Amino acid sequence: MSLVPPALTATITVGLMSGGMLGTAVPQLASGVGIGLTLWAQQQTVSTIDTGTLGVGVGLGPFVIPPPLLTANLLVAYAANGMLGVMAPLEAVGFGNGIALGLAQGMLQTMHPLVGTGTGIGRINGPPAFSSIMQGFASVGITGQSSAQKANAISMALMMTIQSLVFPVVIVGSASPVASGGVGNGKIM
Repeated sequence: MSLVPPALTATITVGLMSGGMLGTAVPQLASGVGIGLTLWAQQQTVSTIDTGTLGVGVGLGPFVIPPPLLTANLLVAYAANGMLGVMAPLEAVGFGNGIALGLAQGMLQTMHPLVGTGTGIGRINGPPAFSSIMQGFASVGITGQSSAQKANAISMALMMTIQSLVFPVVIVGSASPVASGGVGNGKIM
């Protein structure tokens, strides 16, 4: 499955509700973030360091971010952006759950030109999510200073989370008896 705004919106809405956010603007907020994260994911690249046998292989796996890690980073980013109201921690928990669940619907697809069968260690690289989330907010009519604060907080939290995230990649493809190593690359689908 690939990341699409309706699916991300649904999971972010459920996540926000799990954090106690029950207002009438929750679907609009979730839609703006969902659209923004879909745009952001398209700009990210996956890089891997591979070992295995000589050949050409591919990798495919879910885009998993641990919700507690994302939530902890959201709480820090909310405070850093001056979002200190009584509902801020609940919203951060809701976004942590919803975004992590939503991004898990995406897949990491990688290509490995020097390793046909083996394993890799992957990382995600790319620009921050701020401008993409602001585009998502604009597309659903969310404007103002607080929207920029919220977009910046989510962007900061995602960047802190992605920078600390490494994940295993299973490489499958043509195999040979010769050992090999190399680098791979890919994208989030």
